[in-house]
Amino acid sequence: QPQYSLLVRDIEHEVVPAAVDANIGLLPWSPLGGGWLSGKYVRDQAPTGATRLGENPERGMEAWKQRNAREQTWTIIDTVKSIADAHGASSSQVALSWLGAQPAVTAVILGARTVAQLSDNLGAVDLQLSSDELASLTAASAPRADDYPYGVGGVAQRNRNLEGGR
Repeated sequence: QPQYSLLVRDIEHEVVPAAVDANIGLLPWSPLGGGWLSGKYVRDQAPTGATRLGENPERGMEAWKQRNAREQTWTIIDTVKSIADAHGASSSQVALSWLGAQPAVTAVILGARTVAQLSDNLGAVDLQLSSDELASLTAASAPRADDYPYGVGGVAQRNRNLEGGR
């Protein structure tokens, strides 16, 4: 159960190839990146109200300031929205359809908070993205070599000393 979405693709370095090789399916969580891929957030406009980030803008990996400041976040969101508009679909449906087309992904863990969100998410099953659209999303969201676990944060994690450890 790895985290996997257009915003977090680091598992493609090792986990996905290992799963494919071992013929093991993946059941990713946070397929919409904590709501970022749902289309509800706008660049440089901090969220408010009854959303995960509206209630707590510094929430974990989805923290507003960090994701908003990352240009690739908005490149991905803009690409998703463009494809969604072309299909008359939601951004969530496009992001989920892309994820469902990835190797070894057998199903995704949806994080819908309302019946309307669940209904919208389930609509992704009927959305067929073209190979060009899949390639466009894949290119826009290409993982960076400095993302965890390979960048500074990963190095720090691997080199930390645990109290009482060796």
